[in-house]
Amino acid sequence: MQPGNKCASDALLNDFSIYVQPINYPTVPRGSERLRLTPSPLHTDAMIDGLAAALTQVFDRLSIRKAA
Repeated sequence: MQPGNKCASDALLNDFSIYVQPINYPTVPRGSERLRLTPSPLHTDAMIDGLAAALTQVFDRLSIRKAA
């Protein structure tokens, strides 16, 4: 079984102190699991850049396909 969004969510929290909520079955169909990102006006451009870099590292490490 391939690592999924729960593993990615855990890695983001443990490795980067970034909380991202995983959305899993039965909320979404199996195979379409995703991460819920909730930016606010208090998040700076640097924080968003850090999130993008952290997501790239975690997705690459876990071999998670990136999709729009």
